[in-house]
Amino acid sequence: MNRGLRHLALKTRDLPTTERFYVDILGLKRAFPHDGMIFLETPGGQDLLNFVGTRARFDPDAGGFDHFGLHFSRADWTKVCARVKEAGVRVHGRRGSTAIYIEDPNGYTVELYCD
Repeated sequence: MNRGLRHLALKTRDLPTTERFYVDILGLKRAFPHDGMIFLETPGGQDLLNFVGTRARFDPDAGGFDHFGLHFSRADWTKVCARVKEAGVRVHGRRGSTAIYIEDPNGYTVELYCD
């Protein structure tokens, strides 16, 4: 049996906007349906991002959470970076020439990298 991190569960106040961002811009795939939440498969892995719908206010900066990273092949990274630019998503950080940091619609920092 494989053990390890399988998913991250993150709150969102807008499931449809979150799903469009991660599917249409970042290229993740919807894993399976579930009421009140979405499960998205990360590129090239068996990990899941789980966004849980909530009406309550939350602060993504609280609790020490910094960011999560999505790893891509170099070719896919180039494509996702182009979609990020086309969608007008602001890049607010870089690490060399192989990683960018963006903010998702919920205020979470996402690292997109290919190294």
